[in-house]
Amino acid sequence: SSTRPKGGPRGTDMMASAFAVAPAGQAPRAPLLRGATEQGGPALGAEPPAAAGSGVSGGAAALAALATLGLVANRRNSSSKSRGERIAMFITRGKAFLTPNKKGMQPLINRPLARDTIKDTLTHWKQKYTKASDFEDLMKKTLYGKVQVQFASEFFTDEKPWLPIGESARGARSKPPNDHVDDSVYVRKYLDPARFKKLEIPNWEMPADHTKAVTLDELIKAGVQYGHSSSKWHTTMLPYVYADYGGTHIFDLVQTAAMINRACYYVMEAASKGARFMLVGSKEQAGPYVEACAQRCGALYCSTRFVGGTFTNYRLITEGIELAKKLKEEERQGAWKNLPQETKELNKLACNRLYRKYKGLWDYPETGVPDIVILVDEVKERICKLEAARLGIPVIGLVDSNSDIHNIDMPIACNASGSKSIDLILGKLTEAIIRGQAMATENGTTREDIDKEFDPWVFSKDRIRYLRRKYKRQAWKKAFFGSYDEWKAARPFGNIPRVVDYQKMDWNMKIAW
Repeated sequence: SSTRPKGGPRGTDMMASAFAVAPAGQAPRAPLLRGATEQGGPALGAEPPAAAGSGVSGGAAALAALATLGLVANRRNSSSKSRGERIAMFITRGKAFLTPNKKGMQPLINRPLARDTIKDTLTHWKQKYTKASDFEDLMKKTLYGKVQVQFASEFFTDEKPWLPIGESARGARSKPPNDHVDDSVYVRKYLDPARFKKLEIPNWEMPADHTKAVTLDELIKAGVQYGHSSSKWHTTMLPYVYADYGGTHIFDLVQTAAMINRACYYVMEAASKGARFMLVGSKEQAGPYVEACAQRCGALYCSTRFVGGTFTNYRLITEGIELAKKLKEEERQGAWKNLPQETKELNKLACNRLYRKYKGLWDYPETGVPDIVILVDEVKERICKLEAARLGIPVIGLVDSNSDIHNIDMPIACNASGSKSIDLILGKLTEAIIRGQAMATENGTTREDIDKEFDPWVFSKDRIRYLRRKYKRQAWKKAFFGSYDEWKAARPFGNIPRVVDYQKMDWNMKIAW
């Protein structure tokens, strides 16, 4: 079959088996035809003339054919002067090239045209050459006589990594670990797990011969038995309510005394191991006592307002504390005396505002997130409770009858609005902390002596946002337990998956090559 090239002159059809190549400016050589040679004589394989008369007619036919070819060559030469070299051979791929699928045809993705040769080759190599020793001989045979191959290292024969790990090797720079140190949850999960865990408290027990920290007479004199108004109460506080007297809930002081004794012994034991505490109480009745007790035991405190993000946004809080320290130092040194009066007033207002906000967290950048939080009135300090639950920080709370004790590990049912009640309970907890700190000084123990272990609380599925809604959890819990309430009875602390033991990784480890 013959075809005509695109853009070529009309009426010039070339055969696919004949081609001619000519440089620019020269006429292409005509192909040799059957019956004629390049010098005009008979071509190889042509039949010899039978007679003189037939030779005259054969010569005339050859001359006519040469003349025709000369005209065609001149016409093609005129069109090829501006196109450079011309290849007068064109091959088509057939009429079925890239056509839609028809009956009995393979899809285009399965045709040889669409084959991924690079991927197929790499797959074949991976299956054929599985070890370094498989292609070592191949490389030597392929490069033999052309390049001298000398292996300067044992990368091809040793099962060692090609790239350095950890410390730099042969001048290569090692990348620092990509840790999210600004994310408090990330740090709590992987870098600095909690030493004192929330999940350890339900199974923690006091010794039978412990010393009582409070008596019933002290509780009655301080008015600890009075709860909130009976018109506003929370169902989780029902087990601790003894009666409803005159529209006010009355607490069971036997349970309250047991809660105080248990909390005092726990904080004493934690302080003896070097635990760091934080007292939170921004109510008007609790602020002075919180500040005084925190200063006695050297703990952090929030007596005017708990700043949102104190636990979960560590970087921003520390930046605010550093700014407050800077403004306070400038005010002490008199660095604002040469500034305009308006700027002085603005700086002074900012300094006082930041000082009131962070005065109890002055050492927070050095100490870090506390190990145990003691708060007064869960309703007022609910943000603190939720942030502590997010990081798995144990919470000891003074709760009233209208409080939600969910995520409070050691609730103390008491009058959280009376100043005498708050003073009594905080005083007992502070004395226990001071005794524990004295024991730590004698024994020389610190919180660093406690082994780091991953905290299952922060990995629990129930802390994930999309599983916090009851209606999203009921479907599969009903299938396995029969109902959500039965699942709650079987798993009071949620679904806690198993985690591996904590493994300390040395990012600067050396590799012996």
